[in-house]
Amino acid sequence: MSPVSPGTRVAPRHGGHAHLVVVQPPFAPPLRPEERPPVTAHDPEAARAAVSSLSSVATIRSAEAPAPLGHPESAVDRGELDVVRAAAWGSTVKITDPALVEDGVLSSALEDEFRAQKKRHPDARIVAVCERDFGAAYLKILVAVPGAPDLAVEGFDELDVTGDLRATLAAAGIDPGQLGDDDEDFADYDGLLHVLTGGALSVYADDERVESTFVVERNEEGEANIGEVWFS
Repeated sequence: MSPVSPGTRVAPRHGGHAHLVVVQPPFAPPLRPEERPPVTAHDPEAARAAVSSLSSVATIRSAEAPAPLGHPESAVDRGELDVVRAAAWGSTVKITDPALVEDGVLSSALEDEFRAQKKRHPDARIVAVCERDFGAAYLKILVAVPGAPDLAVEGFDELDVTGDLRATLAAAGIDPGQLGDDDEDFADYDGLLHVLTGGALSVYADDERVESTFVVERNEEGEANIGEVWFS
C-alpha cells in the first residue's frame, strides 16, 4: 500500500487508541482497584528511548515539553497518526501509539509489538491494549506476567478469553476477589488494567503525572498498518 499523505482525513466514525505498558522488576505491591497511583517523576529521555524502540517507528522527528497526563483524542488525519505519547515513571513505561491499533480482522500490530517487547524484556510485566470503534466496538488486551501463561482478551460484542485470569492475577500478587471475578461473567477489565499496570492507564481530572509527546517518522511496517487500519 502506498503511503498516505499527511493531510488525508481519517474516515468518518473511525476512532481508537492503543497503549503499551512495560513494568520492570522489582515490582511494587499491587494497587487496589480504587487506589490511585503515586505521583512519580517523569524521565523524558527514557520515554524517548522507549518510543524509538517501537517496531512502527523509524525515527523521532520532534518532541514537545512534558505535559499533564490526559486521555488522547482520536486522530482526525494522517499527520496526527504520527503522534506518540510516552511516560517513564520509575520502573514503568507507558506508550500510546495509534499505529498499534488493530481492526480485529487482519491486522496484528498490537500483538506483534507485544511479542517484540516480551522478547526485549523477558522479566517484565507487559500489557498491551487497543480499543477501536469503526462503527463496531472492538477491544483487545494482551498481558504477560512472569510465572503465568499469557492472557488475551479479544472481541467485538462478546469477548473471548485465552489463558487463565486467576493465574495471571496470582502471579502478579493480586487477590482475584478484589476484582469480583468469582464467576464466568467477569467484565471489570478497567480494574484489571489498573491493578496490573499500577495505575499507568488510569487518568484523573487532577492528575499530577506528566508525559512526553513525540512526532515520529514511520517505517514501512508502521506505515502499512496505518494504511490498512485507518484508511482501508
